[in-house]
Amino acid sequence: RSVVLDADPSQGSLREPLLKILSVMRNMEFKREDHVRQVVLMGLDDRIGQMAHEFASVFSFFLPEYTPDGVLTTASLVSPEAQLLDMPKTVSLLNGLFSMIKFGLANCYDGFGENVGSGGCRDNGSYQRASGILEFEPSSTLSTDIIDELATLMTAGRLSERNREIIREAFESAENQEAGLRIAQQLIVTTPEFQTTNPIKFSGEDRELPEKITPSDRPYKAVVFLMFGGGCDSFNMLTPYTCAPEEGKDDLFKQYLDVRQSVALQQHTLHQIPADNQVCDVFGIHPNLPVLAKLYNEGSALFFANTGALDDYADETNYREKSVTNLFAHNTMQSAAKKIDPYKEIRGSGVLGRMNDVLTRNGFQTSTISTSSASIALVGQPGLSSDQSIISQDGIDEFNPVDEDQKISQEDMFSNIHALNNSTQVDSGFFGETWSSKLIKSLVTNSDLYDLLETTQTNVTFPTSKLGRQLEVVARMMKAHKDRGVDRDMFYVSIGGFDTHSDVEENLVKRFTEVNSAIDAFTEEMKMNLLWNDTTLMQHSDFARTLIPNGGEGTDHAWGGNYFMMGGSVDGMRILGKYPEHLTEGSPNRLGRGRMVPTTSWDMVWNGIAEWFGVTGEDLNEVCPNRDSFSVNDLFTATELYK
Repeated sequence: RSVVLDADPSQGSLREPLLKILSVMRNMEFKREDHVRQVVLMGLDDRIGQMAHEFASVFSFFLPEYTPDGVLTTASLVSPEAQLLDMPKTVSLLNGLFSMIKFGLANCYDGFGENVGSGGCRDNGSYQRASGILEFEPSSTLSTDIIDELATLMTAGRLSERNREIIREAFESAENQEAGLRIAQQLIVTTPEFQTTNPIKFSGEDRELPEKITPSDRPYKAVVFLMFGGGCDSFNMLTPYTCAPEEGKDDLFKQYLDVRQSVALQQHTLHQIPADNQVCDVFGIHPNLPVLAKLYNEGSALFFANTGALDDYADETNYREKSVTNLFAHNTMQSAAKKIDPYKEIRGSGVLGRMNDVLTRNGFQTSTISTSSASIALVGQPGLSSDQSIISQDGIDEFNPVDEDQKISQEDMFSNIHALNNSTQVDSGFFGETWSSKLIKSLVTNSDLYDLLETTQTNVTFPTSKLGRQLEVVARMMKAHKDRGVDRDMFYVSIGGFDTHSDVEENLVKRFTEVNSAIDAFTEEMKMNLLWNDTTLMQHSDFARTLIPNGGEGTDHAWGGNYFMMGGSVDGMRILGKYPEHLTEGSPNRLGRGRMVPTTSWDMVWNGIAEWFGVTGEDLNEVCPNRDSFSVNDLFTATELYK
């Protein structure tokens, strides 16, 4: 360690969650039981967001450019590991570590292990159900020496004198030294010195707790941002069908068949939808999306054609000069769709986060929730509105559930954790402050939402798919909006698997089948709860895909695509924007291999959604900072999008 570097608050990092588990196992001398052939850590990729050889995407476990809200944003620092620092993953990590300390590696109370033994889960040193245990024994019997030894092993000596004293007092209050050691081990893994590589300077003031929920009786609305991660082949989601050809030109469906070749859908399989003011009188929707076709035909869904991350008006001749966004790459294009701020006028923020800022300033009680990991779409400017909450697709796991031989009460455990993560000085380590602020918010939110969701159930049975479980959580949160004290909800929901470089149609069948059943349950639940008219679901993706397939029956990264929006107040049964009138080589706005330059920007779309949601006047420039790059006649308004 360097004294100079320790004094620099920007030095260091958050530790990766898997490494924290291995650190506990190694430093606390984990040993597998003799009858166990191999040690298995169960479900870590879902529970903590990381497991060896289980990458969530081609970008590994987190994005290298990720910056959480708070002091790191203010300092213009990145912290990729903080992308996994959300409520469900934080609670799962601590529950799993607590379980290993108290019961050994087992499945007891959200433990990471398997059920390999018999008997109950007892915090009495018997470890009846464990596949392995932590065998660490202190080299001294003095409490001060024991805490110092733990601090050396678990935090490389970084643990502050103040935090050592808090843990020592908890150790000495236990019924015996063995129980005290387990309590001390639990507490030390919650400290910023263990969770990060920062030393900590405390301010001496209590860290403020999030405000308690107060019910709201104002009219309610919700926006759901649905991301199809990987780049959806949306020209097979919305296809030409019946199109009057220009003189000397092939019918557009014939062009579609010729250009798409082996990945083209056959006309008789498509769901037909009518459209006015487009190149075709009738379009086709993918055969595995009948619910989307039904919603469109009943007037509560519409499409935006050839839409995408467009920084300024562009075509095939000048798109490179007109684009500041790095085109055709997953991370940059997906980020552009979430931020909708290509010139970084409000750096580090997303479209829903900025909308949250504006609405909060204007007196609305708002909430931003991701059912995936932390999303830049929900990030606003620091200090202007509430931070986003992350709720697992499996709902809420209780933090530190009460066990049969509880050695320290839930209340005392939280009180100690709060003290260990109290307010810090301005020159304290930024990564430690990030951990502590996120942890306390997560634990308070977890307690509130756990109690609330336990009593809030859906009327409809949702599918058990990833998207189905996420939309069920959204539906339950929306149903409880009055008890949550919210009149404006913003949700981020995502599903992956659309990066179809091979076997595009086989993969689309699977993905669209999942989407179809999840949306079916969600819309029915909204209607039963009389919330459908108060809901807008807007679908996004990184980009569309090449019209011309590659050699592996797949399609590659492109640009402009087709996207759907739905809700009970949506003025549906329309395709807005401009569907390409020609798909063949040499056509306007067509790049190599059938990459379409968008003619509708995300700014145009979100201008109207923001208006419907309650954003007016100059505040629209804050939500969509790049809207002035486009003609006011091209910006959709609430009256154009909604009934």
